[in-house]
Amino acid sequence: MRIINTNYKIKGTINAKIVLISDLHYYCKSDIKLLIKVLKRINKIRPDYICIPGDIVDEYHIKDEKCFINWLNNLSKIAKVIISIGNHEFYYNKSKKIFKLNINLKYKISKISNLYLLDNKNIVLDNINFIGLTLPIEYYNSSNKNNILGKYLKNIKVSNNHYNVLLCHSPIDISKKDALKNLNIDLVLCGHTHGGITPRFLRPIIGNSGLISVDMHLFPKNVYGHLKVCNSNIIITSGIRVISHINKFRILKDFFSSEIVIIEIN
Repeated sequence: MRIINTNYKIKGTINAKIVLISDLHYYCKSDIKLLIKVLKRINKIRPDYICIPGDIVDEYHIKDEKCFINWLNNLSKIAKVIISIGNHEFYYNKSKKIFKLNINLKYKISKISNLYLLDNKNIVLDNINFIGLTLPIEYYNSSNKNNILGKYLKNIKVSNNHYNVLLCHSPIDISKKDALKNLNIDLVLCGHTHGGITPRFLRPIIGNSGLISVDMHLFPKNVYGHLKVCNSNIIITSGIRVISHINKFRILKDFFSSEIVIIEIN
């Protein structure tokens, strides 16, 4: 699978280079080959921070877990790694009829040195306040997404003394006009939309729009690229795995490029 670097330069109150990758959708050892290529590419970029806004795994029960933990450990040796939670980190418990996080995997990941798993938490690293927003699984299945998002945004810890970077897996509602109103968020990093399943040669024509949304609607808007909303920069990546192994179109997964986003703030 081909790996593409996408570069953005934005103005800010700090100097930093951030690598954004999302939607790793790790499932088993066969995925490691691609992730090793990603690791080597990021190592050449030499970022200050590596941000992963969710969907690091494809299912609750992944195979060859040790391989993935080892890969994350190697990634954290390149730069500080900040991870937030996406919808694929949840699973449905049929007996209790509730959704839960894979606590086992979460615990192992949180033990990796130089890696910060932010589950509705924040951490200040150097002069940046990183915020990891975990939206509940109901958000992804709800028709009132905006109400749920607003409730969770009220609880995030924004710092007036630092550059604020929010990791939010889905950009669907946060990219709307008033979502970030009155919030001092400098940069929002997202994935989830898989670039609207759009071949790269069409992007100069359709811009930030896509062909198919994650919930199978045609021609979704704001699924890729750099947006400016309420004085906040929003950057959406199409991800490392555009089509995962559980997608019914998985036979096409190797026809889409993986994307590494490089954000230079100065």
